[in-house]
Amino acid sequence: MSVGDGTLLPITDVPPQSVRSRYAVIAIPLALLGWSIALVPPLAITIALRLRELDLDGAAVNLGLVLGVGALFSFVTNPLAGRFSDRTMSRFGMRKPWIFGGAAIGYAGIAIIAFAPNVLFVLAGWSVAQIGLNFCLAALIAMLPDQVEPNRRGRVASFISLAQNVGGVGATFLVQLFPIGVLQGLVPSLFGVVLMLAAVTPVKDRIRTERPADRFDLRTLFGSFVFNPRRYPDLGWAWLTRFFLNTTQFTATSYLTYFLIAQFHVSDADAPTMVFEAVLVNAVGLLIVTPVLGWLSDKLGRRKPFVITSSLIATVGLSLIAVSTSIPMLLLGELILGAGVGAFFAVELALIADVLPNEETAGKDLGVANLAQSLPQSLIPIAAPGVIAAFGYPGLFLGGALFGILGALGVTRVRKVR
Repeated sequence: MSVGDGTLLPITDVPPQSVRSRYAVIAIPLALLGWSIALVPPLAITIALRLRELDLDGAAVNLGLVLGVGALFSFVTNPLAGRFSDRTMSRFGMRKPWIFGGAAIGYAGIAIIAFAPNVLFVLAGWSVAQIGLNFCLAALIAMLPDQVEPNRRGRVASFISLAQNVGGVGATFLVQLFPIGVLQGLVPSLFGVVLMLAAVTPVKDRIRTERPADRFDLRTLFGSFVFNPRRYPDLGWAWLTRFFLNTTQFTATSYLTYFLIAQFHVSDADAPTMVFEAVLVNAVGLLIVTPVLGWLSDKLGRRKPFVITSSLIATVGLSLIAVSTSIPMLLLGELILGAGVGAFFAVELALIADVLPNEETAGKDLGVANLAQSLPQSLIPIAAPGVIAAFGYPGLFLGGALFGILGALGVTRVRKVR
């Protein structure tokens, strides 16, 4: 841990609260803004367009393969990085080494995608990018309970939600400034990586000078991926709620490029601009509700009513996108979906943080919680080609909308948080 003059103190000598600083309230969302700008270009646009260049007929199937395998690496990496950061002994802190190292690995993967000569290289590049960027994500999210008091977490969670979604707008805006090619794949993500590292550098990180008392063996390693929902039922239900709502959100974004091309006959060259417009409208809906609801959630001391309402709004928005017959109708659906997703992410991270069993294992537990964000990215690409073949893109989106309803039901089972 750092004190005012920059001196690092051992985590064993001081309680976690003493590392907290006002700057972290800004730094963590700003770093996650950069993280989102780095992640979104390949996830939403450039991989899809690169695959169409390499194999037009097999692009949809290949996209499912690439996103699914990459998400599998995300699934494995995120909780491990959280566990490792809890145990890291470095004079630079517990979280920062994973953020900086992950940024370098992640951007290397994005560079591989930009220069990929075939689908296999795209697959390899996205897998490497997911490993590196999930190192960053796990450590950044673990900074929330490290740095922020419980009664301010709703506001900070809402800032994080805004940052990540505004990051999507910024990323798609940057992508559409460049023609299809190498610069389109490299420059937007580089901007995000630089922003992330610049934001997190001044944060006073925690530092561990003594080894943890528990041994790190295979049992501990595999324990990085699980928690006991019978012992911690609130965390279990909060996890499921996060899984359901992230399924709704990821369904709306993962195949948007191909939906626009197939449903509205948008050209490959125009697709980045159309995706940017859709993401921008989505962000407007999010910006309208997120700051107010994050503050109101802290003020009222309540999380669940906001999650229930947001889940139902998101369901309506994605359903409208599914049945869209015109671009204006699709954009209206994006606006409603953005409001619902914004209302959810204004409080969901605070909800997760409020039900964590132990602050000393926050990195590990938040890493497991982050599986609820990465697991849909693995499952949807596996299921999507079959669903699209049977029911088209509207069927895929309507299926995703159903998970919003499940999210509303899941959060009602959380007892510790109102």
